[in-house]
Amino acid sequence: MIEVGRLCIKIAGRDAGLKCVIVDVLDDKFVLIDGETRRRKCNILHLEPLKETIKIKKNASHESIKKEFETLGLKVMETKPKPKTDRPRKKRKTSEQLRTRKEEKKKLRDLFTRKKEEKVEEKVKENEGGSLEEKAGLVEEKKKTESKKDKKKDSKKEVKTVKKE
Repeated sequence: MIEVGRLCIKIAGRDAGLKCVIVDVLDDKFVLIDGETRRRKCNILHLEPLKETIKIKKNASHESIKKEFETLGLKVMETKPKPKTDRPRKKRKTSEQLRTRKEEKKKLRDLFTRKKEEKVEEKVKENEGGSLEEKAGLVEEKKKTESKKDKKKDSKKEVKTVKKE
């Protein structure tokens, strides 16, 4: 049933549902197909053979398959091969470039460690400043009462300094 020239429908993969023809039998599990699908190796389990056959030679060219498909009234997928491009190669860095890069990283590391240390110091100062009551905002009342006492003391001092003069 699987033979060169047999029309099939691809039932799996990206080209599923498209007609193709077997161009070559590679082994007992794989065949080479072409037609409405891309020309490629395909598992025979991914193909549904049809009753029709086309007279083509083994390893027939894409052009001959295209002509046969046109006689049947089917379209053939046209693929353009991609032009080969050279992959850009990485340039090796000189020892001077590596040294300067290392120095820059060290400067940045020092800068960030200083900032972290400053933040830690600020937090320590904030924590030294008071108890939990002060942080919760309960100390404002005490401060108000203390500030009233301070004002009274200041006014008494002013009175004493005025009397002395």
